Amino acid sequence: MEITNTYIDSLAPNSSTITNGKSLVKKGSFKNLKISPDKTLIFGECQGSGKNPYICSMDFIDTNSPVPRCNCPSRQIPCKHVLGLMYAYAQGENFTTDEIPEDILSKRDKAVKRAENKEKKISEKKTDLSTPPSKAKINSALKRIDVQLEGIGIAEKLIKNIMQMGLAGIDARTQDALQKQIVQLGNYHIKGIQEAFSQLFLYIKEDDTHYSRSITQLVFIQALLKKASEHLNNKKADPEKVLTLDISSKIEEQIGHIWKLEELYAYNSFIQNGEIIQLSFNVQEDLAKKEFVDEGFYICLQNGMIYTTKNYRPFKSVKYINQDDTIFDPLLIEELYIYPGGINPRIRFNKYTMRQIKQDDYTLIKSFASDTYAETTKNIKNQLKNPLEDKNPVALLMISDIYTVKSPDGQISIVITDSKGTQQLLGNATPILSLMNLELLKNQAILVLYENNIDTGMLTVRPLSIVTEDRIIRLEY
Repeated sequence: MEITNTYIDSLAPNSSTITNGKSLVKKGSFKNLKISPDKTLIFGECQGSGKNPYICSMDFIDTNSPVPRCNCPSRQIPCKHVLGLMYAYAQGENFTTDEIPEDILSKRDKAVKRAENKEKKISEKKTDLSTPPSKAKINSALKRIDVQLEGIGIAEKLIKNIMQMGLAGIDARTQDALQKQIVQLGNYHIKGIQEAFSQLFLYIKEDDTHYSRSITQLVFIQALLKKASEHLNNKKADPEKVLTLDISSKIEEQIGHIWKLEELYAYNSFIQNGEIIQLSFNVQEDLAKKEFVDEGFYICLQNGMIYTTKNYRPFKSVKYINQDDTIFDPLLIEELYIYPGGINPRIRFNKYTMRQIKQDDYTLIKSFASDTYAETTKNIKNQLKNPLEDKNPVALLMISDIYTVKSPDGQISIVITDSKGTQQLLGNATPILSLMNLELLKNQAILVLYENNIDTGMLTVRPLSIVTEDRIIRLEY
């Protein structure tokens, strides 16, 4: 059991619990600190504001999924008391050896049974794929498809009305009337399509005269409705496949399906014993879905693929959902689940362990970087041509040369090249990279996010991080 400050920080729901947990240790709030003989459990008491101390523990019987416990009223998991307990251990506080309490042993037994039931459920789901579905399930699925197709028909009329009015003709009163119709789409099991309309009206409200984002969203919705209708009608035409999910594209999720891990497992969309390293992290605000999205970009050390993670935190319950954060060490994952997607598929995992990052890891990451910008750009453009795919893919490029250029109007830009001399403009990079010695960035790797500016027609890249022989330099947080 290795507990480091970096590891503890990665478990914290937010920065304030980190600060509060460390503060408890400084104030000497912990007493009766103990560790089990097999070193799988640390536990103790933390004096709070009340008369009786809180009883807290951290259970490492499953190192891939440690379990925090505390009898405090906080809904944050782990709470500041459990974090403080771990910080106390990491800082070398005295923990005496003692037997595991009976209540912890009982809870462990219940956890084992839950895990067994979950594995059984996953196994049954995988068996379902090879077992012909019952007639009742087929009929139920067909009825659901009919409802979805009815909703898509309503959505098609709605988009037609918007096109006839024109974006400039949609005033506040018209928006209110149309948005009431969007709310009704929630009755047809097409939540993804409903959210696409909500995003459209946010863009219409925010756009001034150019309506670039609104037009792009309109194109997306039209393509989505066409693809969704074709997809559902194809399912309806073949009742034997009516319960089969499309793993080759995002269409199921874009219509409204929420993928379950057992479904991804059943379709063999996972990597066994995967190892990933985070290259970049940011938090976005999605007003259409009314939630925060914690987005991380990870590279897989097995195949060099750049994956993305998304942690959704609805505004109304943001206090009770752990926020993801920047992670510096590699994660070793027993089962790395991969969602359907394009160049940067979304991944998800529940259990992981961390290890210290090594110089060989940086060397390996750099070996995956593309030194052929033209080929990478071609793949990016092919994805951008599909209106249903992500418009901001990410790639890792090798920097053969890097320098500044000055335009006739005096604006300074930064350009990188590959070994063949192919240039790539770095958009929005000058303020940060100008503070660095560009010579030191030659022969290093750079993680970039592609941005296609509809107004100018230019495809630029926004640098997210730089990978050298001994570190990952994050340009965004």
